[in-house]
Amino acid sequence: MAAPKKATLTHRIQRNALSYIQRSMRIAFSTGRPAHVVLPANLLSKRGMDVTIFTAAYRSRFRDLAPGVALRWAPQLVSSLHFLTGVQLPRPWQRIDTAIYDHLVAMQMESRNDRFDLFWGWASGSLASARAARCRGACFVLDRACPHVDAQQTMLREECTRLRVHYRAEPPWFRARQLAEYDEADVILVPSSYSRASFPSELQSKIFIAPLFGRVPQEQVIISPTSGPSYATETFRDRPFTFGTVGGQPLRKGFLYLLQAWERLQPPNAKLLLRTDAHLERFPALRDLLSKLPNVEVVKYVENMSEFYRRCDAFVFPTIDDGFGMALLEAMAHGLPTVTTTHCGAAELFTPDQDLIVVPAQDAESLAHAIQRLYTSPDLRHRLSTSALHALQQIEDDGAYQLYSKTLDQILADVRRAGS
Repeated sequence: MAAPKKATLTHRIQRNALSYIQRSMRIAFSTGRPAHVVLPANLLSKRGMDVTIFTAAYRSRFRDLAPGVALRWAPQLVSSLHFLTGVQLPRPWQRIDTAIYDHLVAMQMESRNDRFDLFWGWASGSLASARAARCRGACFVLDRACPHVDAQQTMLREECTRLRVHYRAEPPWFRARQLAEYDEADVILVPSSYSRASFPSELQSKIFIAPLFGRVPQEQVIISPTSGPSYATETFRDRPFTFGTVGGQPLRKGFLYLLQAWERLQPPNAKLLLRTDAHLERFPALRDLLSKLPNVEVVKYVENMSEFYRRCDAFVFPTIDDGFGMALLEAMAHGLPTVTTTHCGAAELFTPDQDLIVVPAQDAESLAHAIQRLYTSPDLRHRLSTSALHALQQIEDDGAYQLYSKTLDQILADVRRAGS
């Protein structure tokens, strides 16, 4: 279906001004898997909006979704197969599956003549459905947690060289879809300044930042003299000092730089827990480093992540590409002093050297220095842990979704002002 001639956000909203005034807005989301859709869907439902989610997932996978939010199912076969069996088909199949799902959602909307005021789609899988919604007067919010596709692929190409694996570029047709989504969108929603900075100047006016501060269990964010490990008195003579890290994709999570830093330091009576389901042996550079580092334990499965964090005395998140990075918040909420990089969007919520240590991405030397500081200074560990917990508590006191909610209200306010 050919894309309609693009109108400005203001003009299209003004055409529907009367309908906005007479009834609550109708809002549709499209996401093959749950992702973080529950967050905006619930916030909009609480504001009295009529919210529908197009998805390939069953309602049971949308934890705590508001009862008033409707679900409309569209198949995504490759993704469903992976969820049910663990079988991961090659990337070309995944990309085709995403495009088919997108077209099936568009066909549903066209067959029912659905009319939404706002269509909210996840990046890479929303081009056809967004065009179908826009043909019927909707505004289009594109949710893109990661950096711009070209910036991200450049980083991944570099990492493949360093990890000594073959780089598999996105199919040209799939990249073209992603670029077209950016052009179609009225709003591009990103979770951090890190993600925003990767977009070219001509798209900057479309970008809104909404940090994805997720729900951290209240019992994990309690400020008291006993919060976190007992750094002031612990000597670690009877057990190794334990650093932990978490990540699913070796090309994006910076494991290479962490292991290089660990090899340089070789800290005595210390251990590194690397929590991942990835097959690290498939990456020659990681395989070679791990063979030389007996004090690194790869943790394949953890039933309860809280148990993993409790095994740690400090946390290192060496990511080279995380638009947000929820693992950082989880570790901080467990009282762990943390190190991360400038490519972790969640770090922007905190003050460097007060709440956490932030180092340049892809820099093993800086990472080694930060790890050494934590390893040798109980006072630093205690100060970072306490300050981070206070910062988390402040956000929690303001409402766990407040930072995200403010941006959402800004988008809705712009819609209403344009329609008044």
